[in-house]
Amino acid sequence: MKPKKGKGLRIQTGELKGRVIPSPVTPEGKSNFTPAIIKKSLFDILESLQLQGRLNLQDSAFIDMFAGSGQMGIESLSRGFARAVFLELAWDRYESLKGVLEKLGKPHLIMRKDALRFHSGLDIPETSKVYFMDPPYSFWEKKTQKLRTVVDEIIQNEPGTAAIIIQSPTPLDWEDFTSRSFGRNTLNVRILV
Repeated sequence: MKPKKGKGLRIQTGELKGRVIPSPVTPEGKSNFTPAIIKKSLFDILESLQLQGRLNLQDSAFIDMFAGSGQMGIESLSRGFARAVFLELAWDRYESLKGVLEKLGKPHLIMRKDALRFHSGLDIPETSKVYFMDPPYSFWEKKTQKLRTVVDEIIQNEPGTAAIIIQSPTPLDWEDFTSRSFGRNTLNVRILV
C-alpha cells in the first residue's frame, strides 16, 4: 500500500516563503514533522550567529539528517544557506523529497543513506556546516547512546562544524548542549563557533 500524502508544510521565511512542501504520511497514518515554533527558534539561533559574524550563511551547508519531508533543509536554502544536504533512508520519503528538490532548483545533495552510519566523510566543500538531527522519537528509547556517538564523531571529525541542533522528546543532558522545550518537543543546541 502506498503512503498517503499529507497536507504539506509551508516555508516560513526567505526567498521560498509560502511554498508548500508535501508532508508524506506513513502507511500507519502517522506523520513526523518539526513544528513551526521549533523551526522558528532554530533559525532565530542561526540568524543570531550570522548577525554576530560567527556564521556566514552564504558559505555554509545545512545538513538535514533524518530529512523526512526535507522542510528544515529547504527552509535553510530559502534563508540563504549555500547548500543543503539531505540524508533520508526511507525510500518513499527519499523519492518524494528528490522530486521537490528538483523543482526548486537550489543547490543540494540528497542521499538515500542511514544517517547513523553515513554522517561523516560527506563531500561538503562549504566552509561551515550546521547539522540538524530529528530522528524518529522511537529512536530515543533504544538508540540514545548511538545518537550521542554520532554527535561526538561529528564534533571530532568534521572541520567547520558551526552548530549541532537536535530535536528530541525531552531535554538532553549532554555536555555543552542547551535545551529549550516547546510542549512535547525540545530543541537541543551546541554552538561550536
